[in-house]
Amino acid sequence: MPGRDPGGCVVTPLIGIVGGLLGGWLGKNIFGVDSIDGFFELSTWIAAIVGSLIILLVYRLVAGRKH
Repeated sequence: MPGRDPGGCVVTPLIGIVGGLLGGWLGKNIFGVDSIDGFFELSTWIAAIVGSLIILLVYRLVAGRKH
């Protein structure tokens, strides 16, 4: 997502990790994907990126209000 992020060096990796977990959960429970295939599979990367974008959007909405 373009633009300035309100987080720093600690928040950015946490957003990526939590987003990857969220993407895997969404893929499994909501969209009916059996499982994430493996680290080098395209579905794994797409799920992690989509989950991270969702978490980043929520984080920007919450943290952006403080400034």
